[in-house]
Amino acid sequence: MTSSFKSSQDKNKDLTLRTLLRDATHHHHVQLNRHLLLEELMQPNYPLSHYHTLLGAYYQLYALLEERINLFLKGHSVAFDYSERCKLSWLIKDLDFFQIDILTLHPLSQTATDFLKIETIGHLVGVLYVVEGSTLGGQMISQVLAKNHNFTHAAGSCFFIGYGEKTMTFWQQLIAFSDTLSGDNHECQAAVEAACQTFQLFNQVLDDVAHQNYTTVS
Repeated sequence: MTSSFKSSQDKNKDLTLRTLLRDATHHHHVQLNRHLLLEELMQPNYPLSHYHTLLGAYYQLYALLEERINLFLKGHSVAFDYSERCKLSWLIKDLDFFQIDILTLHPLSQTATDFLKIETIGHLVGVLYVVEGSTLGGQMISQVLAKNHNFTHAAGSCFFIGYGEKTMTFWQQLIAFSDTLSGDNHECQAAVEAACQTFQLFNQVLDDVAHQNYTTVS
């Protein structure tokens, strides 16, 4: 256990894992929100080409994330059901709407592919905290996309609409699951580290795809 994390745990023994995750990932979360492909997403003049690039990046990213999530769940007895939360099909639907062939997308770098590992319940919770948390922001994004671009669930915004009215229920279920680890310093440390790494992975993948598409993203 790192000394900084242990110190934080000693000072905040009564804090839930949710609070620890929120505080530890704040910087990474802010950094991700400021990425060019996301920061300007809420603007009326956001280029459609940038949106296509973002969806393609997210497809590659979620293909990796959900592969690792499902692989862990398949090999471990965990009181958490991810089957209704799979998001890759949403991205496929959006890409199909824009007639973007997933076979033409740039694959993730080997560095990104090797970056994420889920080996404990704590790691799983940390990854899910980021993956499921993104659906909360997606609700606001989907409303802006509908207003600015007329995107709908069936036309270009399936991913960001996500769970729709079920979003808060699904989020609360995740938080309840994560809080079962509160008090277990080892698993809390693993969750915090995995959440930070997942945010870093998001940033890395968006950076990579921005460089690969430098003619449309500058």
